[in-house]
Amino acid sequence: MELACAVEGLLGPLDHYLRPFVVEALPEGFARSSGMIQAFDEAEVLRHLSSHATRLPVADSWMQLYRDGERMWLVDERWGMAELNFLRSQWQSWVLPRPTIHPLRLLEAAVLWPAAQLLRPRGLHVLPAASVARDGWGVLIICPFTIEPELEFLVGAGARLIGQRWTAARFDDGRVELLHMPGMVERSLPPRLRQPMLDCSEQWVDVTADDPQAIVNHGFCDFVLLVEPGRRTRAAVQELSRAEAQEALRFAWPILEVHPTRRSGALSCRLAQTCRCAQVQLSRKPGDLMALIDSMIATAPAAAPSLTLFTRQPHRRAEAMPA
Repeated sequence: MELACAVEGLLGPLDHYLRPFVVEALPEGFARSSGMIQAFDEAEVLRHLSSHATRLPVADSWMQLYRDGERMWLVDERWGMAELNFLRSQWQSWVLPRPTIHPLRLLEAAVLWPAAQLLRPRGLHVLPAASVARDGWGVLIICPFTIEPELEFLVGAGARLIGQRWTAARFDDGRVELLHMPGMVERSLPPRLRQPMLDCSEQWVDVTADDPQAIVNHGFCDFVLLVEPGRRTRAAVQELSRAEAQEALRFAWPILEVHPTRRSGALSCRLAQTCRCAQVQLSRKPGDLMALIDSMIATAPAAAPSLTLFTRQPHRRAEAMPA
């Protein structure tokens, strides 16, 4: 992917998130995608719109989604607009002069989300979910709120993070492989009133900044934890059947997936089929998440030993049938 950014406020977050992937040149024969982030210019934006675009239903009240053939537009009044062209594998984002969301959330909306839409048809799924490697087991955690205290506790206890806020995934020999993505996670703050404009008091932290050894580049997914909204007085876990997991993943999927011709949900279906999935309630004790993960590891069946049998088929001799 080739990326150009003309919005100065995004250069720092971009460097933190994408610097490990920067190369001087792409190898010959690679199919390229391209993205551009620029300041909102009404005349420029109008040239990219279509009068034939139709509006698509979106659950998020802040967003509007439109489609015309191979092109799609996402309009978000908090920060601006993104255009995706699936035929050319290109996207552009226009950022308003005064966005009302934090710069890191702006990066996710204007860069990571459109990039994820173009990368998914090529076999790479990028989604806002944490992932952890614990004693050789891979855990994907889909949670609607920040779990910074739990991640800090896991790192302190020797677990290694694949992704603390975003994780990449791909299919590998029938399993789902989780791939490391740099990032930051929002600090857990006491409840407060939502601010209508940009809340500069938001604090973000890289929980692996003081311990680079807490990062692991990849791991296969064995467990998927679907965290319910809000915290309870006690933590709890309820394992789901394959059919229940598929339905729960469909409702809790953390990213809006769009494509003009292909259906979404391939990754969630594969996770439901190949991983143990559980519905989780978290408490205010940071160590409870690790205890739940350890309880699932303890009850995981041991892998069956591989056995290969070699058989020698006897040679059969053909006999002439009597006349």
